[in-house]
Amino acid sequence: MSAFPPAEDLSTPEAAYVACNRVSASGDEAGWRRLSVERLARAVASDAKRREVKASAAKEWLEAEVVEIRIYRDTNAAVFAHIPHAWKKIIDVRSFEREGGRWLNSGNCVLGSLDESRAAFLETVLVKETVALRDSRKPIADPAAHLRTFVEFLQKEGQEPKEFLLEAVAKHPMVIIGELHHRPSYWAFNSSLVGEARFADKVGTIYLELPQNDQPLVEKFLAAPTLDPAPVIAMLRDFFEMGWPDQAMLDFFVAVWKANQPLPPARRLRIVLVDMARPWTEIKARQDCRKYDTDRDALMARNIISDRRAHRRDSRHALFIVGATHACSGLQQPTGEWFKRAGWHLRQELGPDQVRVILQHRPVSANNGRVEGRVALGLFDSAFAALTNRPLAFPLDHGPFGEQLYDASLDHPTFSLYRDAASAYLYLGRLEDEIFSPLIPAFYTAEHIKEIDRRYRLMNDDRPWHEIFRRKETTPEEFIAWMSKDWGQPRREWSAASLGPLHAWHYGSEWRKAMRDGALREASRRPEVVLPHAQRLFAAIRRADYTRDWKQKDAWMHFLPEDTDYLAASGFNAWVDWVCREFSTNPIVEIELGPCRASRAGLPAAAYKLARKTGGTLEGELPFDFNPATQCWHGQGGLDWHLRSASRIQGRPPK
Repeated sequence: MSAFPPAEDLSTPEAAYVACNRVSASGDEAGWRRLSVERLARAVASDAKRREVKASAAKEWLEAEVVEIRIYRDTNAAVFAHIPHAWKKIIDVRSFEREGGRWLNSGNCVLGSLDESRAAFLETVLVKETVALRDSRKPIADPAAHLRTFVEFLQKEGQEPKEFLLEAVAKHPMVIIGELHHRPSYWAFNSSLVGEARFADKVGTIYLELPQNDQPLVEKFLAAPTLDPAPVIAMLRDFFEMGWPDQAMLDFFVAVWKANQPLPPARRLRIVLVDMARPWTEIKARQDCRKYDTDRDALMARNIISDRRAHRRDSRHALFIVGATHACSGLQQPTGEWFKRAGWHLRQELGPDQVRVILQHRPVSANNGRVEGRVALGLFDSAFAALTNRPLAFPLDHGPFGEQLYDASLDHPTFSLYRDAASAYLYLGRLEDEIFSPLIPAFYTAEHIKEIDRRYRLMNDDRPWHEIFRRKETTPEEFIAWMSKDWGQPRREWSAASLGPLHAWHYGSEWRKAMRDGALREASRRPEVVLPHAQRLFAAIRRADYTRDWKQKDAWMHFLPEDTDYLAASGFNAWVDWVCREFSTNPIVEIELGPCRASRAGLPAAAYKLARKTGGTLEGELPFDFNPATQCWHGQGGLDWHLRSASRIQGRPPK
């Protein structure tokens, strides 16, 4: 690095690497704002202080030896360098992206060899290519004709779901249902499926993605002469730190028990747990968990194959219900390698004709719960809506649905298609109508909460549960209240506003911009289009409950109804507080709206004058912007009374 001139140079990746190492060696934290891509630079405080760097560490940075530079399409680059250590050399990998003609830092990692570094860079750039492909879908010239192809396919090939599944388990030795967890409607479907007499004729074993160490509890439950769910509840408690209190899943176990009662013992359904063990009674320290960690996909497949061989005398087929990320059987990574999920392992072992993978309809989402809209930009949902959203199951191995780019999983960046992920698809109803599974009643007893607290302490440096999650105390009541924010509630992240419009696919990947631009063009000709939205917003403000404590648990975020929104310039929670305080004692009694015109920012705006009960008025101009996701106009900035001085609130409109 000493061969490079002292002046900071970002014109080449190697020169930018030198600049980054000099900043690291100097401890100049603020320097990362000018050396990093915008998304990283924003996270660096403008007043970041210089930190002290040990002389030995500074020497390592300054004596790094650049050994290789990789550039991809003049947009991405990586510099591989040896960082000298006393005991070995490692490869420092610094990534760069080209912004504004400069090579700027976009991340850093340390790997053990040049081969690893090259593979990592290739994977990084190919993942970007998959994202670029997903985000470069073109507008559809004739949406009606395009949709017709999908609707006609469903009319011809779509079946009633239960009949479709019964045919699938009759024909294929292994049927895999790829699910998203905690969906009562889909578990209710599973329960009704196993209740069909034809099901037990064709299926002998149901495999579930639950810890294998509690198999004895499941066998005890199924063997009991009277229905007693206690063993299943004990099994579900022995899962993760918080357990798995899913009432819909418990109902499925009960449905299997009931289906077994009229059957002879040799023909009864078995439930086999095949996932990684996590026996909490044997885990006394955090490091104890590590001995159970494994490749869960390979393990589940191995356990299933082993069980099939052990029970080969039962010629009936099997059903495997598992998370969708584990179910996919033929997805490829951007590098061309397979995503070796449980479905892939089973297909390799049993043969592709023996395995039928059926994916549940879902939003585009990640395993951590993050949701980014509808699959195929709402094209699938549009086709279902055209057929009145009736439940359907249909093949993916042929037809237009299977030909779409697989975009359901944010954890699977891929160039593969839906037909590569699975062979069929299951739709039971609109995503925005679904709820999160209700809690099992009495699941969290005082005794079990003690065990939960032990687990959380064990995994979090002896911090009690209530401290980790900022609750009052560790009690069943507090824990149930915490869980009940989501469990048994509508899936807020699956609301229509979060998922976006069904017809986004009309406009392609730039649907947000295209829809907003179109709405603003129309409003420029007819600004009065926002008047009904202004009326609805003021009506919602007048109807609000001013006595409620909107600060509790972020309740202020739901102060306005879902179809009405207002974007304050700053401090929406402070705006809610002001509205409640002011209007509880001096409410709005009369609203005068109009005229409408374009605001200084080019947005349609409505003039307003609000008369209050005990005197005084609020006057101003309320601009509106168009939200493509909700397909609604929302107020923006014109009602920021909480930011005005007291004298301005009582009198004239703002200038």
